[in-house]
Amino acid sequence: MGLRRRLIASGVLCLLVYSGAALYGPFRPDRIEGFFFFFVAAFGLYALATWAILVEPTPPTRSTLLIVFGFAVVFNGLLLPTSPTLSDDMYRYVWDGRVQANGVNPYRYPANAPELSLLHDPTVWAHMNRPSAITVYPPGAELTFASVWRIFPDSIVGMKVAMVAAVLLAGGLLLGVLQQFGQNPARVLIFLWNPLLIFEVAHSGHVDALYLPLIIGALWLRLKAPAVRTSLRYEIGIGLLIGLATLVKLYPLILLPALWSVQRATRRDWLYSLSLPAAALVTIGIGYALYIAPGVDTLGFLPNYSREFFNIAPVPMLLIQWAEGHHLAYYLPSSLLFPGLIGLVSLFFVIRPAQSAREAVLRGARPIAVYLLVSINLFSWYVLWLLPFVAITLARARWAALGWWLFSGLVVLSYTLFITGYAPTWAAWVQFMPLYGLLALAAFSFVRSERRKAVERT
Repeated sequence: MGLRRRLIASGVLCLLVYSGAALYGPFRPDRIEGFFFFFVAAFGLYALATWAILVEPTPPTRSTLLIVFGFAVVFNGLLLPTSPTLSDDMYRYVWDGRVQANGVNPYRYPANAPELSLLHDPTVWAHMNRPSAITVYPPGAELTFASVWRIFPDSIVGMKVAMVAAVLLAGGLLLGVLQQFGQNPARVLIFLWNPLLIFEVAHSGHVDALYLPLIIGALWLRLKAPAVRTSLRYEIGIGLLIGLATLVKLYPLILLPALWSVQRATRRDWLYSLSLPAAALVTIGIGYALYIAPGVDTLGFLPNYSREFFNIAPVPMLLIQWAEGHHLAYYLPSSLLFPGLIGLVSLFFVIRPAQSAREAVLRGARPIAVYLLVSINLFSWYVLWLLPFVAITLARARWAALGWWLFSGLVVLSYTLFITGYAPTWAAWVQFMPLYGLLALAAFSFVRSERRKAVERT
């Protein structure tokens, strides 16, 4: 059977799965088992399609890419009308858009403040989480909420349309990245057809979708820069995109050292490169300046949110138990470990710049992996920004990429929260132990390869 026929067969079966999920109705709290059934079925079919792409020796035709993108559009379209019952974050997005449309700074009042009582309603406000908290989302996300609200007032589906459009744009940009790597462009399926991406965006509408095209666009610019002599516009462009991604959700800032630290030939190139972090910081500063005002806290609920815990991996859990055993705050080890490890990784990038743009792009996966491995508050949609890197690197015997690909399917076990009222320990072990094992195998393979190279040099 040819590649196109395999993809069509997998796509049609996936259509049946997503149609069933859409018709099944609300997933939580007493119907979450249905979600696991549909997700496992979709991931199994997605795995078959992924395998078909990986073993295909010939480059895809335009019709193959149309099949990949066409099915991705339909998959997302089937879940767009569904109520976001796996997460209620979408109601906060619409609420923040409504508040801004009425001339109120979203960082000024919590949602249940008496000053906003005229905006309260049973459709959006009543379903929103943390009504006593000021919004946690950065200015870039808030600007998007306000803009989409003016086009689709008080529309959950309209807000999700914007998120799905961002994902499809990200897929289009990923084609360029894959081509720069000399990879099969049909690998974009590994990103676009992943059920985690489809459920977390088309169903739940998570804001994480917005920074995906920004991050992938930055990767593409990094790869394009060597094609013409590295110039100021490329550095500024990368910095601008990373800055905008950070304004959507703060974490993308950790990608900046990886994309900035590239070996350059001349002093002029190094001077040009300083425009990259400068552009990122200026962009972030302008974004926050739009909302800073007397009596306004632009950090909102963020300081408290960073101390919450959910779906904790075994290693951070051991650190929490150690902290509590020594009468320390449970969040203290993680709050020190995460910036410490990211700082060490970033320092390594600066001391040993990437020898090529390709290496710089691949390095971007490392700080994301660190974040996911040490986080004490890991929701499944936090994995989405690693998927483009998986699409680039997934292959037989690429154990780390395989581990993260598998983790993108297992991480939904965090939704067992709806069954038990908390994320059970067994669910964390099932999610993370295969990943730990494959990462260990990747490390072993790397060490063995380096020893072999050392022997060959001698």
